[in-house]
Amino acid sequence: MNDTNSKQDRWILEIDFSQLMDLRVDYAFKLIFGKGDTLFLVSLLNAIFADKKIPRIIKSLTIVNPYLEKHSREDKLSILDIRAQLDDGSTILIEMHLYDIDDLKYKTIRSWARAYGEELKAGAGYSEQPPVICVTFANGSFDDGESQKIHKCCKIMDIDDRTIFSDALELHYIDMNAFVKTINEAGCIGKGEMQDSTLAKWLAVITQKDIQDKKIIKNICREQEEIGMAVSDLVRLSEDKVIRQAYQKRQDEILLYNERISDYKRRAEQAESALKEKDAIIAELRSQLGKK
Repeated sequence: MNDTNSKQDRWILEIDFSQLMDLRVDYAFKLIFGKGDTLFLVSLLNAIFADKKIPRIIKSLTIVNPYLEKHSREDKLSILDIRAQLDDGSTILIEMHLYDIDDLKYKTIRSWARAYGEELKAGAGYSEQPPVICVTFANGSFDDGESQKIHKCCKIMDIDDRTIFSDALELHYIDMNAFVKTINEAGCIGKGEMQDSTLAKWLAVITQKDIQDKKIIKNICREQEEIGMAVSDLVRLSEDKVIRQAYQKRQDEILLYNERISDYKRRAEQAESALKEKDAIIAELRSQLGKK
């Protein structure tokens, strides 16, 4: 083993994961994937497309304005975590969600519609408008029931023959909870839906706070140079006091939001239960009056 490899191994062994920022917090996610060199974002996106065998290889992209403009005075301004433009004109919208996902499916579709509805270049026809690709990371599944699908890809298709009607919309939904459960149960990333893919390796780093065996992540850092570089950047940024304060503030905001949503749900369930109880009492009274 040469000195370079020896130093790299020592650095990896010394990583204190408890001190690293959680990349599922959008502030930290943008620091690694949304600023400066786009190397990490290109690698992550190519891993996502490769996982679904989509013949698209990104060599370069440009980070652009993350705001989607209002369509009317009543519209809420949508702020994306990362918005990127590919060389062929395609737009990629990327969002990281560490909170309630009840409305997330519809929020994602709305973001796509706004981006796709932006003005065409002068003289261009509708058919020339490049597609909009949405990538959504979330803690949970869009599907009802106990679906454990980690990566779902949706397009507009014909419901009879299952052919793709248009490539205008491409939605990638990644269930981080399902990924963590799969990895912790298997004890490695070589089994299950992703079969030791590059996407699985990126997701292991993104969800590292909940991965029980940290050796998995350390091995990834040794094997994948780009991912090791990203983790090195995360270590450095996590030690910056100013960045850490901003991160903690955002983490607290997310925690407060989740608590409010949980409280609203609890109160709604209590109100629904009370209404059912009231209806049952009224039905019983009517039944007794009918007997008389």
